[in-house]
Amino acid sequence: MGRQKTLWIDEECWAKLEGMEGDSVSDKVRRAIKAVNVADDARVLALRKQIARLEKILKGIGWQG
Repeated sequence: MGRQKTLWIDEECWAKLEGMEGDSVSDKVRRAIKAVNVADDARVLALRKQIARLEKILKGIGWQG
């Protein structure tokens, strides 16, 4: 089920939306939100990997965390 909402979008963002592939503005906004979620998930995964590697390094030098 969808919802009708009013969005206030500046001209620069609107131009970017118009430049995206597809017909429906709703579909373009939906795809943009999904892309951000995927990018954020990848960023979180990369940060977790960095933390695990740093913990391994610290434990290698005797850190007790």
